[in-house]
Amino acid sequence: MRKIYAGLALALVAGIFVYAVASFLRENWAANQPPGRVEGLLAKWLLSFSRRSQADLQNPLQPTEENLREGREHFEKQCAFCHGTDGKGQTSNGIQFYPPVPSLADRQDHDDHDEELSDGQVHFIVTHGIRYTAMPSFEKVLTPEQIWKVVLWVRRLPQQHSHGPSESPEEKPHGP
Repeated sequence: MRKIYAGLALALVAGIFVYAVASFLRENWAANQPPGRVEGLLAKWLLSFSRRSQADLQNPLQPTEENLREGREHFEKQCAFCHGTDGKGQTSNGIQFYPPVPSLADRQDHDDHDEELSDGQVHFIVTHGIRYTAMPSFEKVLTPEQIWKVVLWVRRLPQQHSHGPSESPEEKPHGP
């Protein structure tokens, strides 16, 4: 009887494995297509886990005029190419990504959750990036203090730009 149960358990595990591999192979891996259900669920779970691990981290900097100015400068140099100077993500580059570039000006949660990302979570994402998305790591580009300044600026984006199209630095009109 033990051998029968062991055989059934092995068959069940083998069936699950075959189903998982078949599902994985059927996924459309094109960057301009929405991810499959399995990939989307896995990505949301992993991002949710990383968010929880950094949720309590507080920004050590105050939103002084100088910190906000420097945060804006770093944002425009490093982030606006995809997110736009207004943070809405509707640039000629940002609209091409999947998952889409999130609007930083409208809400801070970037997915279906209702809670806003904490400063620590935004800092973590900017520092480490998000694998398999267009969000790169800025750990080797910006210092932790510079990233905190970017976080300060991102928090001000909803107040800075209420309407109008997104533009990346390359899309800004030139001349008088």
